[in-house]
Amino acid sequence: MKKYIEPCIHILVWGIGYFLILNYTSTIGDFRKERGPYWVALFFGMLMNLTVFYSTAFFLVPKFLRLKRIRALIFFLSGGFILINLFESIIDYRYLAVFFSSANESFVVYLLYNSVVSFFILLVALSYALIKYWIQNEKLKRELLEEKLSTEMAFLKSKINPHFLFNVLNSFYAKALSSNVPELADGIAKLAELMRYMVYETNEDKVALEKEIKHLKNFIQIYQLRMAEDDEVYINFKIKGDTKVVNISPMLLIPFVENAIKHGIDPKTKSFIDISLEVAQNKLCFKVTNTIHQGISGLAGEISGFGLDNLKKRLRILYPNAHTLETKEDQGHFISLLILQLDERTL
Repeated sequence: MKKYIEPCIHILVWGIGYFLILNYTSTIGDFRKERGPYWVALFFGMLMNLTVFYSTAFFLVPKFLRLKRIRALIFFLSGGFILINLFESIIDYRYLAVFFSSANESFVVYLLYNSVVSFFILLVALSYALIKYWIQNEKLKRELLEEKLSTEMAFLKSKINPHFLFNVLNSFYAKALSSNVPELADGIAKLAELMRYMVYETNEDKVALEKEIKHLKNFIQIYQLRMAEDDEVYINFKIKGDTKVVNISPMLLIPFVENAIKHGIDPKTKSFIDISLEVAQNKLCFKVTNTIHQGISGLAGEISGFGLDNLKKRLRILYPNAHTLETKEDQGHFISLLILQLDERTL
């Protein structure tokens, strides 16, 4: 129900506004009713004002504020303001002047009048967009704070001290080396790295993409230790672009790999997972493709323990209007695609 409130308010405001304008102009005789359908001129003016308002409030301001590109915003607002007023004034002067009682006025008069009206609409649109942007940011900050608090509480409720686990793993690592079992020692070391990353590194809002990639590789290598040598399970991980200068929110990519392993691998049959990560043109593209086996369900509805709904919520909070998430089945494969729009804060 709440999602219909804002559109209803918009319709009500514009409807009342132009109803009052119509009555006002009919009273003072600004239009020549006897010369034809004078409402055409009113409708055209309303269309231009709607264009100014909604292109500013719902497209230009949110897009460029999110990217922190203020100069580009000023450029497009100024350019759009000039173009739309020139266009409206030309149409009024050449085609719609017959409906106005001031039909003999010069083009400059039409341009001045339309510019004043458009400037007022532009100010209202800017105020509306900035207030809405601030409200959304405050809401996202509250949601993010609540999420962090709930995560911290869950961690505090843990009955096992992380330092105790690290000490135990170090003991196992030393015993594996002394017993001359290098593969086991390597697996224990990578498991310790996984836990250390999850416990300590993920407290930051952003981490280096290189660390996230290393976490993914450790996770994959630990899983491969569980596989027998004759199991036909293949996991490929390809990386393109300059990943050293990128920072992202921690633990954002691992759910896709967990999901692919949990639902897309059957050791009894040939299975594969293709993982690709590319950084290009201020975008991070992360794609995971895995085989689908009969009897394995929950692909589109569940991404490991996080759940697809939970992951969508995190992305909405951490990357508002700056991400694309797609999951689909295609010819026996399940494909997950995440695209993050990177800005100067993540580089």
